Amino acid sequence: MILVTGFLGAGKTTFINEVIKKHQHLKLALVENEFGEKSIDQDLIIGMRADNIFDLSNGCICCTISNEFSLTLLDLANKAGELDYLLIETTGIADLANVIRPFYDDEDLKERFELQGSICLIDAQHSDEQLAANEQQMQVILSDLLIINKTAGIGAKSLLMLERQLLAYNSSALIEHTNYGDLTSFSLEKFSEKVSGKIEEKLLQPVMFRLVESKKYSTFTHQFPGFINLERFTYWFNYFAAINQREIYRIKGILSVQNSPFKTIVQSVGGAVAYADGTIQEPGEEPVNTLVFIGRNIDHERVVYELMHYLEQD
Repeated sequence: MILVTGFLGAGKTTFINEVIKKHQHLKLALVENEFGEKSIDQDLIIGMRADNIFDLSNGCICCTISNEFSLTLLDLANKAGELDYLLIETTGIADLANVIRPFYDDEDLKERFELQGSICLIDAQHSDEQLAANEQQMQVILSDLLIINKTAGIGAKSLLMLERQLLAYNSSALIEHTNYGDLTSFSLEKFSEKVSGKIEEKLLQPVMFRLVESKKYSTFTHQFPGFINLERFTYWFNYFAAINQREIYRIKGILSVQNSPFKTIVQSVGGAVAYADGTIQEPGEEPVNTLVFIGRNIDHERVVYELMHYLEQD
């Protein structure tokens, strides 16, 4: 399951049409969401059976009760049968944290759908005004792949400045350029592997400690050696993420775990946490753990103190 979000007019529907056209060999379903009494988005989707397009035009999925959203998706799974991929297109003003959270919290939903990541489209021609809005900034912060769309006529220098601006919000994101939503290198089958691999590659870079602050948000990276007792870490981290969700919007990390051949990728959005297997811990490889925190007015000294205090008790 992949989330597609982005700024109003950034090209989400055009991008989805390109994805559907390129993946005719897969069984896809699409959940789309639009404000208003009547949705026209279904009429804009090309190449997908109408009964595999599910419209949620009665209200933004990020604003409904999360349990209601979960039940809607479970009902969808029963109606559509076995799917290769589910795409969810959010509104341009969606609170992405509330869309992601059920896939971390709801056990039934986790059993039926695997959240592989989120994609945010950015309109290169109107990025300045759109990035001024809090909703759009949060979409960038919470996405794994940032697609800078409508790049025709935009100079290389301007694109580089936009990339740097986006990376200030989300330093581990993968960034691609395209025009009219046509991303020839994009593959649903390889999306999870490509995005996870890129995030892991960035997280494993030697940083020790790095802090980046903008006017509204701050992101800092903390790295420390040694193997982690995952059971104890989970007990501490789940509590930490929940009580700090107002200041810390997203946490991404990779852990070297005791008695496991695999590293563990941990992600938290809005206080909800998910864990997944990463790459193999190679024999003789130095165990390194990296956590990236993104939020507003984060007391990074307190966070590091709490983490190190926890580790000292191991």
